Amino acid sequence: LPDSVKDIMSCLSGMLKTGMMSLHAHCRRQLFHSCWEILLDNNFLFTCRHGIVLKCADGVARRVFPWLFTYSADYPEKVLITTIKDMGLCPCPRCLTPKKLFDSLGLIRDMKSC
Repeated sequence: LPDSVKDIMSCLSGMLKTGMMSLHAHCRRQLFHSCWEILLDNNFLFTCRHGIVLKCADGVARRVFPWLFTYSADYPEKVLITTIKDMGLCPCPRCLTPKKLFDSLGLIRDMKSC
């Protein structure tokens, strides 16, 4: 949300900080879902299901099926999903190579040490 919205919300009297944070989270959530509602209109959904014929760069007409892929997660969840160690000395639970030796990964001498 723009700073102007936060400024207006901060002028609301009689609201506790936790209530303000909840209101701000609600507004951000509504904005996020409203944007997706605009993006995923009936025309886009029809095109996803049935495709659209486009003339490609090579001059051939092809039926394409557009899709939007997204995955939203906060940093700790991304760390969990990618199985990297957050703030650890090694990049993942199985790798024992310290981060300071990343520049040596994939070299011939590195392959021989396996």
